[in-house]
Amino acid sequence: MLRMFLVVLLAAAPAVRAADDTRQIVTDAMHKIVPAAKIQSVAPAPMAGFSTVVVDGHVVFVSDDGRYLVEGHVIDVNTHREITNDGLAVVRREGLAHIPAEKKLTFAPANPKYRVTVFTDVDCPYCRQFHKQIAEYNNLGIAVDYVLFPLAIHPGADKKAVTVWCNKDRNTAYTSAMNGQILAPKTCENPVGELTSIAMSIGVDGTPAIFADDGTQLGGFVPPQELAQRLAQLAQGRRSTAATQ
Repeated sequence: MLRMFLVVLLAAAPAVRAADDTRQIVTDAMHKIVPAAKIQSVAPAPMAGFSTVVVDGHVVFVSDDGRYLVEGHVIDVNTHREITNDGLAVVRREGLAHIPAEKKLTFAPANPKYRVTVFTDVDCPYCRQFHKQIAEYNNLGIAVDYVLFPLAIHPGADKKAVTVWCNKDRNTAYTSAMNGQILAPKTCENPVGELTSIAMSIGVDGTPAIFADDGTQLGGFVPPQELAQRLAQLAQGRRSTAATQ
């Protein structure tokens, strides 16, 4: 969408305003650059004088006076942490919450410690590698909710996703497809198009894409032990935050 990476000059405006005024100025500034942009959220940025804008599943920063737009990697030098995608977390959490359990393919242990959502494509090599280890993820206490997200770069992947969904035993069909088996084509009412739209709206542009339930992206392909470690660290961070509040 936007590929400016440094700073783009926008129309100048007064610097100090109320929050509602700032939101409107920032929104107007974005629409000057991309008139048809779908702005999903506007919130104060970690940098003074800027707002974080989530637009069409991407994060940019716009100065509160509507004059400057910054796109690219933004690093907090004190914490050595990239903050660019922080604004997406809320949008992603809300997007994930709009995918009901009946529109996912779930592989889970009896009593999971953790749960992740994984956007997956039947023709994605790393998705296949991930699923080959599904028993190990489950043995580590990780429940995996797959969301079908056929990529446009894989011709015919959308039809394969629909075929998986339209099988009576979807999990078995998915496993067979991930093992390279060619399934007999099937069609039925299905959520593949809806799920694709949700994925794109929260900035998913590749598979596998792994998310915790709070919207944190945990990576693309992550081996079982490493994923368990990341989930444990995330849970510990939540407990530490709660203890200080």
